[in-house]
Amino acid sequence: MSTTAPRKMGLTMATMLVAGNMIGTGVFLLPANLATVGSISSVGWVIATAGAIALGLVFARLSQINPQPGGPYAYARDTFGNYVGFVSNYAYWFGNWIGNVAIALVVTGYLSHLWPWLEGIYPRLGFTLAVIWLLSLANARGARWSARWRPARCCWR
Repeated sequence: MSTTAPRKMGLTMATMLVAGNMIGTGVFLLPANLATVGSISSVGWVIATAGAIALGLVFARLSQINPQPGGPYAYARDTFGNYVGFVSNYAYWFGNWIGNVAIALVVTGYLSHLWPWLEGIYPRLGFTLAVIWLLSLANARGARWSARWRPARCCWR
């Protein structure tokens, strides 16, 4: 009986997965939200960029100092105790749920400009639910399967 080693993601797949997660739908949502403010919105872009870079550097440094699975949950648990670790993980979990719905709503909102049949409430609801289920299927299939589609999605954005 021969056992084969599990296949791992290559550099290209991992890069596209990380790039897609970093870009996210915020690239689509932020201009619409900041457009109502006016030209000062460029300051908002600078602040958001600085915050994202700072957060990335913090987690990069934490992973060098104390490499362990669990990410923010593990760091909060080790520093502040089990309760704060649990709360941070719970907030992250809910944030992902809300983020997934936001992604589906953004996709539906943008496509409704291309496809007029998405203007009605029921078609919009059905399409949004279909996007959520497709993203859930992609998540259930695993990171390697999802990463295969990242280059196309990054270029499509």
